[in-house]
Amino acid sequence: MANREELLVQVRAVLVETFELDPEAIQPRTHLYKELDLDSLDAIDLAVKLSSETGIKLTEDEMKAIRTVNDILDTVLRRLDPATSH
Repeated sequence: MANREELLVQVRAVLVETFELDPEAIQPRTHLYKELDLDSLDAIDLAVKLSSETGIKLTEDEMKAIRTVNDILDTVLRRLDPATSH
C-alpha cells in the first residue's frame, strides 16, 4: 500500500501530465479549482486518471467532496485501507 508521500508524488504526476501544471504549484493544501483552475470536466478526467493509477474508482460523491490535493490523498488512502477510517 502506498504511503501518503508516495501517493502525493503519484497525484502530482497525474496532475502535471494531465493538465500541464507546474509541479511546484501542486502542494497538499493546493485548491484544485481556485488555485489550479480545474473545472468539473477536469475533475472527471482526474477521476479517470486516478482510477487508472491507483486501481480505485472514486464515487461521484467522493469527487464532489474533493477540493484540495489533501482531499484526494485522504480519500484514496481511506479507500486503500478502510481500517483507517474508523
